[in-house]
Amino acid sequence: MNRPSTANLRKDPTLLGGILLRLALARLLTRLTVILATIALVVYCAQRILLSGKGWLEFAIKLSGLSEILGKTVIDFVMQYQKYFWWFVIFVLVLLAFNFLLSYLRGSLKRGRAALVPLSDVRKLCARLSPEGLDVLNWAWKDQSQPITMGILQTTLTQVSSGRARKLALARAQQAELASALLTRPLSTPDTPARGGVLPPADDAGHREPTLLA
Repeated sequence: MNRPSTANLRKDPTLLGGILLRLALARLLTRLTVILATIALVVYCAQRILLSGKGWLEFAIKLSGLSEILGKTVIDFVMQYQKYFWWFVIFVLVLLAFNFLLSYLRGSLKRGRAALVPLSDVRKLCARLSPEGLDVLNWAWKDQSQPITMGILQTTLTQVSSGRARKLALARAQQAELASALLTRPLSTPDTPARGGVLPPADDAGHREPTLLA
C-alpha cells in the first residue's frame, strides 16, 4: 500500500481553505452586517422604550380616559411597576430578533453550501492539490452529474484534515487483497446435495420412502 505524502497533504488544507475563504468572503461580510444591524436596532429600540415608555403609558392613559375609570390608586400602582412591563417588551423583542437571526443564518449557510464553485477554481485545485487530496475530493463529490459546490469543498477540507486519504488508501489495499484471495481460491460448488449414504430406490411413480435424511 502506498502511503500518502505528508508534505503534500499539509499544503492541501491551506489551498482549500484559501479558496473557500475567497469565495465565501462576500457572504460572510453580508452575514456580519445583518447581525450587527439587527443588534444595533434592538439596542436602539430598547433604549427608546426605557426612556420613553413611561411617557407613552401616561399619554395612553390620559388619551383613553382610563385614569377616571380606574381611579388614582390603580393608576399609581400601574405607573409604579410599569418599568417591568417595558423590560418584558424588550425581552420579547430580543427573542424575536434572535429567532430572525437564527432563521437567517440557517438559510444563508444552506445557500452558501449550495453555491457553485467556478471552473477556474476547480482547475486550480486539479493543478495544485496533491494526488491524495484529489482522491479525497473525488470521494466527497458523490453525485458527479452535478457541479462541485462549496459544501463539497468544505467536506473535502474536513476529510483531508481528518486523514481520509489514508483510509481510502487502506480500503483499496484491502479490496485488492480480497480480490487476489478470491482469484487464487475460487469457491467450490458441490455437484450433489447429499452428504453421504444411499437414498432408497424410487417406485414406478418416482416416489421414495421417507427416511431420516428426507
